Formats: sequence, structure tokens, C-alpha cells
Amino acid sequence: MYHLKPVMNQNVVCEVPTCMYTLKPVSTFSFDPKAFTDSNTGLSGGTGVDPMSIEIDNLLQKAENDELRMLAERQQRVLQQLAELKNEILALRTELKLNAKAPSVPQATTPLKSRSELKAEPINLTCLQDFVVNASPEYVPYSLLALKNLWKDRLNLHVECFTHSTVPKLSEEALKFQTAITNSTATGASNLPQIKVTLIWKNVGAYTEMITSPTSYVPICGEVNILRYLSRCGPSEFNYELQDNVDEVDSILDACYLLLNKQNVKQRQQTLRTLGSKLGRAAGFGGAEMSLCDIAFTSAVKQVQRSVAKDINPNMAQCMGRVETVVGL
Repeated sequence: MYHLKPVMNQNVVCEVPTCMYTLKPVSTFSFDPKAFTDSNTGLSGGTGVDPMSIEIDNLLQKAENDELRMLAERQQRVLQQLAELKNEILALRTELKLNAKAPSVPQATTPLKSRSELKAEPINLTCLQDFVVNASPEYVPYSLLALKNLWKDRLNLHVECFTHSTVPKLSEEALKFQTAITNSTATGASNLPQIKVTLIWKNVGAYTEMITSPTSYVPICGEVNILRYLSRCGPSEFNYELQDNVDEVDSILDACYLLLNKQNVKQRQQTLRTLGSKLGRAAGFGGAEMSLCDIAFTSAVKQVQRSVAKDINPNMAQCMGRVETVVGL
């Protein structure tokens, strides 16, 4: 490598102008050759440590020590809180064990009753409201006929049938159902509370509609949901919400809704198998008594029987036969 001359001579004296005032040095540090002595070797020279670096190291060490001290204090507080929480959990566990051994206190709410224990209370006439049902002739709402025959001694469902202009011709099942539901009027029905039902045959598919307020037109979709509505405003002994298995009844009714509204045949078959497992070998979903689940199940299977006929086991057929016999489907 070739050498270059120094760019700046260190011995050059810079003349400071006298027209400006002077300032004291910003850094008060004075150079001390003894400070550049290696503390480990004791040698002086280029291997020494800058005092400014020592000061910076001291400041960093102090800051690090402060952070470690604060972290240790925080950890100590957390450990103390965990110990207090552990003591509270142990106390709660001991208290719960004592309460579990203590005799249960009777609740003030009325316990749920089985179907046989429900009493026939007077029907609240303010809840009785006329409504309109839009149903497709391909999906006949058999549950309306079942409730009409099941409640014949308690409540009169007066049904009138009309045909919408979108339906050119009724099917044989729809005509048979229409004749049965309009002619089946029990003796003394005029003295019973009455709900007037207007059944309109309309192309609504499997989504049977119930309209209670024509002005607002907020429909209740699904035959199962119509059954839920009628069970609340109908005779109290048929209200499934007063029984002790209300959650199970709701799950069965939901499965019946899916059985009707699943367009895929495989999904319908899967839903039918689920209902079959819930039915088991019992005579019906409500045991020996006729229940709302039996009516919903029979009506749903009759509407989709062509697509799931091979999956109906003998016990399901027996349950449906009992419903058809008792309520005249």
C-alpha cells in the first residue's frame, strides 16, 4: 500500500478570534493518564479503560439492579396473591362439602310434574287467538287433526280450509285430510272454548306457516313450532313445559323439525335414526301416555315417508299406529 500525507497536522495551532466570548468546556472531565491503567494487569497505555465507559457501565449496572429488584418484588406479590387464592379455594371446598352433607332445603318454586299428575285447569280465554296456517298440499300438517281430536273434550279447534290460486289441484292426501278435519266435530263442542283456524293450501314447501297477526305478518315457521305455540295456550294437562322432561321433549321436537326440512335424503335418514334411538323400545316418546312428541313424529314421518320408508323400524311403525288409532290420523 502506498502512503498518504496526513490530512491535518496535529501541531497546527488554531487561533481563536477575540471578537467572541468564551465558554467553559462542556465536559468537566479532565484527562488523567493514570485512569487508563488496566485494573487486572496493572499496565498502562492503550489497554486501559476509559473512565467515561466505567461510569456508563456503573449506570447500566445500577439500572439493571433496580429492574431486577422491582421484578423480584412483583414476583413476591404474585406468589403472595396465589397463596391467598389457594387458601380461599380450600375454604370454599370445605364449605361445599359441608353443604353437600346438609339436607337440601325445599325450593319455593313449583316442582315439575309428570303428565299423570297435571290437573286440568281452566283454559285462559285471553290466550285464545284465531290464526291462519299456510300449508303445502305435499306436506299435510297432520298434527292439527291430531290436536283437534285429542282436545275434543277441552278445546274446539274450528278449522276452515281454502285453496290459494297458486295450487291448481289438491292431492288425495290433502283432500282426505281436509274432509277429516272439517267434519270431525265433537258433540257439545259449541260449549267449549274455541280457536278458529283458517287453513290455506299454498305452495310454501315444508315450511308450514302460522300467522297470528295479519297486520304485522310475523309468521311462525315450522309445524313443530306451531305445536309448541298451541301447547302453551291449550289445555294445561297437555302443556309439555310443565312436565319433568321438558329438555328431552324440546330436543325430540327439534329433530322432528329437521326430519321435515332436510332436503338431503341421507340427512333425513340420519335424523330418523336419531329419533329411533330416542324412542328405543318404548311404546311412545311419552311412555304409555300420548305425548306431543308422538304427534310431531308421526306427522313428520307421514310427510316424508316415501324417502325414509325403508328406515322405519317395527317399533317406530307401532308408535305411529298407536297415534293414528288414538287421534284418528
